[in-house]
Amino acid sequence: MLDSLRLVRRGGTVCVAGSLSGWLIPDFEPIAMIPTGTRLTAFHSDTLKGSAGQGLLQRIVDEVEAGVYRPGLDRVFALDDIVAAHRRMEADQAIGKTVVLPWADATGACTDG
Repeated sequence: MLDSLRLVRRGGTVCVAGSLSGWLIPDFEPIAMIPTGTRLTAFHSDTLKGSAGQGLLQRIVDEVEAGVYRPGLDRVFALDDIVAAHRRMEADQAIGKTVVLPWADATGACTDG
């Protein structure tokens, strides 16, 4: 946590998400340890508990399927091309998400990005 807070630029936000064990950070004093001009937020999926949360999640799934949300997809690689996928990401050539399919043939799924 402290490393993330030190690395974010002034005006930046550190978001804690996916903490399965809850929000317990030993020896963490937010007032003293969050740098001036930096924000700390958290998202816990238990916020979406119950039928209201399930309805929201289903709405998002429906909208993704309907094409309302367009993913920022760069390229799709076959598993056999994972080295090329990593090289593309490490060279900062990807202009969106890089997807690696678990099967050997990604033909037809590839985009020229």
